Amino acid sequence: MKKNILLFLLILILFLVGCSQNAEQSSGNQPSDTEGEQQQPTSDFPVKPIEMIVPAPAGGSTDIIARILTKAVSEHLPNKQNVVVINQSGGNNTIGISDVFKAKPDGYTIGFVPSSPITNEPHFGNTPYTHDSFQTVMRVAQQDGFLYVRTDSPWETYEEWFDFVEQNPGKFRIGTVAGVRNLLQRINHDADIDITVVPYDGFAEATTALLGEHVEGVFAIPAAVKAQLDSGEFRPIFSSSGRQIGDTALLKDKGFEIEENRMTGIIAPKGLPEEELMILHDAFKKVLEDPAVIEELKKINLEPYYGSPEEFQKALTEGFKVDGETLRIVGQIE
Repeated sequence: MKKNILLFLLILILFLVGCSQNAEQSSGNQPSDTEGEQQQPTSDFPVKPIEMIVPAPAGGSTDIIARILTKAVSEHLPNKQNVVVINQSGGNNTIGISDVFKAKPDGYTIGFVPSSPITNEPHFGNTPYTHDSFQTVMRVAQQDGFLYVRTDSPWETYEEWFDFVEQNPGKFRIGTVAGVRNLLQRINHDADIDITVVPYDGFAEATTALLGEHVEGVFAIPAAVKAQLDSGEFRPIFSSSGRQIGDTALLKDKGFEIEENRMTGIIAPKGLPEEELMILHDAFKKVLEDPAVIEELKKINLEPYYGSPEEFQKALTEGFKVDGETLRIVGQIE
């Protein structure tokens, strides 16, 4: 009898130990409530359309690039939400950028901007923002600047153009956007010449002015004058870029200590949550890598030049320093 009782107790102990081990193994294979909560997304962004403010008129190069990107980005955003372009021009391109600065940092208001209004205009103290007042999302492109003239003009080379402006102070008018004004004034200062700068709200207006012979030249990016380049109406005289493009003369090779590398990219209000930032960044990066989008950008003489949020901010900070130096040299700021 005692043996039977002992055997029963031994079997019971072994059974209980086995159940305990199975329970522990089962528990170990399942995530805890806390782990499950950590794996769940903390944001359902975006649940409505996103507004992308472009601080330039419709039809200009910045607007065209923004529309190429926004047309393709919804496929890469959660919930397939659309991004709608809002043109907000004026104030030397600062009005639209100021609207981005003042917007709620929830990801539903972003900006597609050229770097000049961020690196140049704050030096005058007339903007509510400065070069590091935003959450940079992504650098999209580098837009090299060129002086273009009509092909029926008498200037075919840099030397012919320079001889004219040197001998005819004030008679060569260059139409351009406000952000390029300081560069052209720096050229005046360094070469002791007098070219007249005529600012416009966008490249499209400046291009129209050259076509109508209201100015003798336009300083623009290739994307802004693609139609005129394709038709043979415009030809380049020089570029302020740091990289050689074709056989166009570079200012830095003509005795100038000038090298400008203007960027275009996406910004958001400061304080944008990290998750919303990465959702926007990843979606637009996929767009910039899309062969169809790359082909569309090539059609307007533009190649993608991706940069991370950190790289884009670094470029803006460097541009801010360069613009400040130029403005001091030409006496516009102290």
